[in-house]
Amino acid sequence: MELLLALLLVLAFLLAALGLALPPWRRPAAIALLAIALLAVGHGLLGPAERTLVTEHGYAGFEGAALEVSVVAFPTGTATAPGWQWPLPFLGFAVLWASVLLLLRDRRPANGYVLPILFAWTGIAAWLGMQACAAPSAVVQPVGIDRVLWPAGLAMALLVARHAGSLASLFLGLSLATVVARLPAALFSKYASDHQLGTSLDISSIRDIVNPLTQMQFNPRLVSGSSEQQFWLIWLEHVIAYPAFYTLSVAGIAFAAYMFHKHGEPAGKK
Repeated sequence: MELLLALLLVLAFLLAALGLALPPWRRPAAIALLAIALLAVGHGLLGPAERTLVTEHGYAGFEGAALEVSVVAFPTGTATAPGWQWPLPFLGFAVLWASVLLLLRDRRPANGYVLPILFAWTGIAAWLGMQACAAPSAVVQPVGIDRVLWPAGLAMALLVARHAGSLASLFLGLSLATVVARLPAALFSKYASDHQLGTSLDISSIRDIVNPLTQMQFNPRLVSGSSEQQFWLIWLEHVIAYPAFYTLSVAGIAFAAYMFHKHGEPAGKK
């Protein structure tokens, strides 16, 4: 049941993002958001009286005695809360964005960046809130924050492509906006790491990562709390590597949408 619920939450984020960009999807997406949120609330009410979640952060390293680099799931903290609480952050997110989708009706946002960025920021908050409320591991791990941020990037690509003046401005805008969308995760990761708060964004105790340039562990090992450790595990990840990956992953979609709006869409519908 928890795996099914996790898949439904991923579907909810994706449908909501598509609803931002595509007016015909808005009402179905709003209904799906609220229905999945209510299903999650029911799961919380009927589940254990108390839940415990061991949060994890994935990093590139050597698992045990392995000789090849893989993604290592490193425990970063423990959260315990009453079982009925974990769906509440997602319920708040669902009510907010279902309302936004219904209020938009058939209107297209004048600015293609604002709503997707707000979607990303509130999604990050909901994801962290579910961790603090000890959500089932499958709901918040693995994939984690990317179950929110990739749909936000998809919505942004579809919206910005409609009004972009050129391909250069389209790709440059997507690159910068992707960094802005992920910036709260980086800032919270630094705060959580400095204060050892736990959650998947606390990297304070992770030291045995692989240097991406040499494919070997850092020698000497990274020092906990050092600027070097935070660069490799926070700033490189959230401000450089993932934004670049996201921009590349949605660039083809943005290009196709741009060409459609410029050359394929009937003039009366632009």
